[in-house]
Amino acid sequence: MAEYLLGIDNGCTVSKAALFDLQGHEICVASRTTELECPHPGWTERRMEGIWTTTSQAVRDVIERAQIRPQQIVGVGTTGHGNGLYLLDRAGQPLRPGIVSTDTRAASIVEEWYATGCHERAFPRTLQSFWPAQPNALLAWMKRAEPDNYARIGSVLLIKDFVKYCLTGQVSADLTDTSATSLFDSANRTYSVDLLDLYGIPEILTALPPVARSFDIVGRVTDDAARATGLAAGTPVVGGLIDIEACALGSGVVRPGQASIVCGSWSINQIVTTKPLAAPHIFMTILYTVPDLWLTVEASATSASNLEWFVSQFCAEECAEAKRRGVSVYDVCNERVEATPPGSSTVIFHPFLYGSNVQASARAGFYGVAGWHTRAHLLRALYEGVVFSHLNHLERLQGIGAQIEMVRLSGGGSRSRVWTQMFADALRIPVEVADGSEMGARGAALSAGIGVGVYRDHVDAVARAVRIVRRHEPDASATPHYVARYAEYRRLLEAMQSPWQHLSQLQ
Repeated sequence: MAEYLLGIDNGCTVSKAALFDLQGHEICVASRTTELECPHPGWTERRMEGIWTTTSQAVRDVIERAQIRPQQIVGVGTTGHGNGLYLLDRAGQPLRPGIVSTDTRAASIVEEWYATGCHERAFPRTLQSFWPAQPNALLAWMKRAEPDNYARIGSVLLIKDFVKYCLTGQVSADLTDTSATSLFDSANRTYSVDLLDLYGIPEILTALPPVARSFDIVGRVTDDAARATGLAAGTPVVGGLIDIEACALGSGVVRPGQASIVCGSWSINQIVTTKPLAAPHIFMTILYTVPDLWLTVEASATSASNLEWFVSQFCAEECAEAKRRGVSVYDVCNERVEATPPGSSTVIFHPFLYGSNVQASARAGFYGVAGWHTRAHLLRALYEGVVFSHLNHLERLQGIGAQIEMVRLSGGGSRSRVWTQMFADALRIPVEVADGSEMGARGAALSAGIGVGVYRDHVDAVARAVRIVRRHEPDASATPHYVARYAEYRRLLEAMQSPWQHLSQLQ
């Protein structure tokens, strides 16, 4: 009887379940969507009961579509967006709606902590920046704004830990997710009372869950969860991992010097190291799912979501052509860009529609547009601008000592051959793309496979379950073009900093 592994992935709005065979092949994927709730400006929440409903439905859909017996699933792994806040009361029930990682309600607290030197004192232990959607800031906000709810907190969970709780009835966390919360002393792998005191939330210590490794079995599917999901009662569930690490593992990144780039809604750029590489200006350094390794991360909302916006606003012609041909509109966009060679225009694009990696007030724009430019020229500029934003992050990592030998690219942008080649040419590093589309869910499933003994370790799991389908070597004839274009991109940013600062004061 064939055996399978199940990966469950919860983002900000989508609950996804993906089934893999023991060779890592993607057998079936199902997803369900829930609406984000925004009860106040800057608040983004998801009903916790709804998260479990959409997750259990997605799991049931996968089992039914794959036409397998539940007993054939030998292990379950979970992943989800990092940070946010998902609380249980002392009776083990959801306390309030879950807070998603895009929430900004605690921004003033983060500003206060930076101004008072709190971050400077915390950084040697946390190895990361503060931002409003981290649990430390959200808990401090709750203590001030929702004191009654704060007093009723029984367990502090992240989204994938809440899903594990629903599956197993056990409260647990894992090292990867927890080391990104600023509640954790990563070097000593323990919660820090001193950190909690810094944040003014020392009493929350008793509500923090025990921490396991990503591949440790932390519980088994209960009878209630089996009825909801269609899984077999008793199926092992492992600790799981944060989504960025799940993507890295799912694309086969397990050795020092390997980098994982996700070209998706966010620009995720991460490098595996043997020792923690950290600096106050770097996004974060966290424990990697592979024992004794670390992951240093630079990220911003400056990636492929810019293309989605451009297509929805300006590409009616490409959409109509795609419909006529029965292909994706992004296939048509790729063809347009490929037919517009490097150096064919001077347009520069800054991919800051949803955020920036230079300063908070930066905004997106096309610069140097002339009357002879076409939509294809703008598309090429957009593709290049996204690559340059990723390159800017990688240069920061290299600036603190990261040695990048090879890049694995995932996310929607990796499906584009022309875009992937741009990455190789601009980064001047070989770029590889692994098989499959659900890297995060596969990373969660591989963790489950290690936990139940299907694989010896992470290296064995990747060797058996991840295949490289494309490798792009830097094109020596194109690289000088991208080096020059990137220099122009940077000069324009520097020239515009003062106007941006002036505009930010007027907002």
